[in-house]
Amino acid sequence: MKLSALLFLLVPLLSPARPAPDNAQPFMLGVVRRDGVISPFAAFNGKHWSAPWPGTLRYLELPFSVEAVPRKWWGNVGTPSEMTIWTAGTNRGVVRLERPTQMQPMCSMRLAVRSSYKSTQPPPPPAERPYPKDGLAITGTQSIDAIDILTPWASEWVPTALLLMDPFASAEQDAVRAFTAWKHPVSRAERARVPLELETMYRAAMDKPGWTAYHVEAVKRYPAGPDDEGCGPMTSVGAWMTVGPDGKHAMTIYRADVTYCERAGSSFMLPLGLIKTGGRHYWVYQISGHTREYYVVARPVSDSVQSVVDYEAGVCPR
Repeated sequence: MKLSALLFLLVPLLSPARPAPDNAQPFMLGVVRRDGVISPFAAFNGKHWSAPWPGTLRYLELPFSVEAVPRKWWGNVGTPSEMTIWTAGTNRGVVRLERPTQMQPMCSMRLAVRSSYKSTQPPPPPAERPYPKDGLAITGTQSIDAIDILTPWASEWVPTALLLMDPFASAEQDAVRAFTAWKHPVSRAERARVPLELETMYRAAMDKPGWTAYHVEAVKRYPAGPDDEGCGPMTSVGAWMTVGPDGKHAMTIYRADVTYCERAGSSFMLPLGLIKTGGRHYWVYQISGHTREYYVVARPVSDSVQSVVDYEAGVCPR
């Protein structure tokens, strides 16, 4: 199919999420750190998603045991004594929840739960940001599938880069215009001649048969100027793309960061798993950067992405 025949739709990233059908089981979901600490953040009651776990320790006392954690923080599943670990679609087994603990994913403290999980890789220093994650922890018997991580050899890689060129240029120009005391040293015409590089591309099936969702991160790198000390400007974007039958496409750039090569202020997506429940497909992922980390549950549909949970795990002042 010729590129000109493809349908481009720039649509809002977030749209109101509707409840899932009735035939779904409740569960509590958490992110598993490499040191065995689990950060609960999202609950599903069979119909609706919520984020009942506290987002800060301010004005809270650390519970002395898992049983002492208020039941409402666990959503509708009661107080669990164990959770199942899933990594890249693989069931890693059941772990015990040992005791509440504090963690510091960024510059603020958060309540978490230490577990019996032991990683196959040695944990890094506690201050590493973002701290490595080994997957997801979940109560009950709900399974978690993998989100495909594509490589430059995937058949979608080059066509997606071509599809992204014009939306990238528009989003970049909007981001450049937002500056009031800084002017981009490379003109818009010169930027158009710089090649676009895809950095990451993730893929998963959607609810509708024949539809696939992709998350893409791409950059353009520009030469350093005389005063840039070898670190030139660059633009990085995050985008969602949905692809259906009969050449139907929708693309949304939801983030465009104009920075220098150290990428201060940029954020990156880490896919953690795909949950299929009640006939719907939900992406679970982490967004993190130098100053913020948060966990998201989102459902791509044909022309938008419905965000159902957005949990801030840590933040630092800029």
